[in-house]
Amino acid sequence: MSDPNPELVVWKQPGAFSRRVLSPIGAAIQLEDARRLGLRTTTALARAFNAADRRHLAPRRRFYEQRLDGAPRIAMQDGFALDESRTLPHLDALLAAGEELIERFAGGRYEFTKPYLQDISPESAMDTHPALLDFVTSPEVVTAVAPAFGYVPLLPATIPEGVRLMESRTDFDPQAQGPWRGSQLYHLDYHSSPTVYVIVAVRDIGPDDGPLHFLGKAASRRVAEAVGYGRRGVPYRLTDEVVHAHVDPGEVHTFAAKAGTVLFIESSACMHFGSRRPAKPRYQFQYSFTAPVRNDFMELWRPRRIYPARADDSELRRMVLRGPR
Repeated sequence: MSDPNPELVVWKQPGAFSRRVLSPIGAAIQLEDARRLGLRTTTALARAFNAADRRHLAPRRRFYEQRLDGAPRIAMQDGFALDESRTLPHLDALLAAGEELIERFAGGRYEFTKPYLQDISPESAMDTHPALLDFVTSPEVVTAVAPAFGYVPLLPATIPEGVRLMESRTDFDPQAQGPWRGSQLYHLDYHSSPTVYVIVAVRDIGPDDGPLHFLGKAASRRVAEAVGYGRRGVPYRLTDEVVHAHVDPGEVHTFAAKAGTVLFIESSACMHFGSRRPAKPRYQFQYSFTAPVRNDFMELWRPRRIYPARADDSELRRMVLRGPR
């Protein structure tokens, strides 16, 4: 995709020592979703390497405990919550922005590693469409997410991208009928513990439109313990047969929803998959909240997106948009 406003996008590059010396080591360790050492060992190494970022936890925890008091209106249970009220701040403006972006960018091919799923929003979308950040930094959204962390989390500046408009379609997929692969298989997100996604249906998502399928935390934990998920030699992506041997059909939830419905899900604790053979293109905003201390080495080589700031930004918004380093 050619960004129509590239001059608006600000990046911060990793240091030369990180890029040239440390990044090859980190990339080799986490190659192919940490298959070399297994997720458990790889994430432990990464958290030890990133331990200096723990200094960012105390002020975030203090803000959460002293300034975000009171029970959130939306409370995640068993790792997820669904809000169908269409009353969250800036939601209508967000949906309108989504329609504008779909009108301009839908149908093109921008992603080649995942032909069934791609982000169709240019990097400058959050600069040109303020609703994208106004929505996700609103106190109502942040207070729904923060209890999973115990502090104010942040929008990551690398992977997983903090702000995306995801399109799922079959036009470019030579394996549209399967076999399923990649994020079309059950998995847990591992870049941060926790990781919480806030997913907004921009248009109606029907049961045949490749909706997100997911398990709650308890069922996911049961599967993980049964298969030894995260150990070396255990696949990161799990087939339906493996997962369904340990859960009942009624424990599988789907995000087939009306436009404006918002799903809050702890994707690092709830096994999930999506984008299987959508009957019509599926469009959803996908936000990710992560911890300051990462479980990977991505920041050694990936540039960090600097989110657009405003002079009147609240302290909460600044905390969400400005992460470590």
